[in-house]
Amino acid sequence: MSALAASSKSTIARINYRFSPTHCWPTPLYDVLAGYDWVLDNLFDGHARPVKLGVCGELVGGSLATTLALTECRAGENRIVSAAVNNPIADWVFPDDLPVLEPAQLPEPRAPDDTQFPADHDMMTWWAQQDEKEQDEPPVKPQKKRQKRAPKPTSWVSNADNDRIPSLTLSGERDVVFSNPHQLLDRFASPIHFFRSSHGQLLYPHDEGYSSSSSPSEVATDPLDSEAQMSIRHYESVDTAESPQLPVLSRCRAYARIYPDSATSISLPQWHITSGLRSPLLDQASELTKMLKRSIARHALRTRTARVMWQDPVEKAKYEAWAALRVRYNTVEGVGLWTLPDDSAWRAQADHVGQWINHTLKSEFS
Repeated sequence: MSALAASSKSTIARINYRFSPTHCWPTPLYDVLAGYDWVLDNLFDGHARPVKLGVCGELVGGSLATTLALTECRAGENRIVSAAVNNPIADWVFPDDLPVLEPAQLPEPRAPDDTQFPADHDMMTWWAQQDEKEQDEPPVKPQKKRQKRAPKPTSWVSNADNDRIPSLTLSGERDVVFSNPHQLLDRFASPIHFFRSSHGQLLYPHDEGYSSSSSPSEVATDPLDSEAQMSIRHYESVDTAESPQLPVLSRCRAYARIYPDSATSISLPQWHITSGLRSPLLDQASELTKMLKRSIARHALRTRTARVMWQDPVEKAKYEAWAALRVRYNTVEGVGLWTLPDDSAWRAQADHVGQWINHTLKSEFS
């Protein structure tokens, strides 16, 4: 903390949020929002113009910092203008929670989503393709299908056994700090869901298609004998004494979400995202970077150019290059945590992040 304060030449306020089996989600979110309000009320009281802040964090702190930066960034108000996150947990739905399916086999989500843009497609290209379909052009001959290669192992799998933040430990900690599986799909818990729907959906026992075997007694009993049926169920509940059936997380097709909405005053801050090459969260950091760049480029393109320019590859490339300057992504050797006491590289990382925060705050004030 002292190293970050020295390199950023800024006042640092540390928020000691609570996140434990006794202080489950959404307690840490409430703590961070209360801390943010306290900073504005006590450190910047009396400022004539809107206050501009930077925020940083790693792991759970990186997740909370990301959520705060995505929501507290309205133009013309007190806002966050720079966010530095390291190994952020952007999605609490981990890859090993979902079965592996071919893209063609993915079912549609049961609940409708905000858009129908495929999450893995570029929005600008998708729009151009839709416009081409409306022009009644002759159909393009389908290309020959190439033999599919085996998918590359995810960082969650390939880096599962590191000695700092193994995948099994992250999954175990998650299961005790989230009291309800539905909270994993909350955008404020998993900030990647601001930009796309979840790759999984929860199927509850009463849902259609949920497989649950009936007990032999229910099969053998006359369904018209209601009193006998109630009696049998009563004794079965006493004998088994099992907890209610938990919902099952099933993979489904994900769709992109448009964030921020053009009707709001939200203006996303500048970003500095880092992750370790041996971190199981490497893919999450990479996806968050991609989503942020796409969102910033799209928002700028839609607000600063006419609709006819949205399909212009030169115009599109210009805004994508601008978004790349607003969102920087770096990888480091190892797990890449800032808080490793026996790692001499942490000081260099803290200095680099602090200098970046100092630079972004100055550029936003100028």
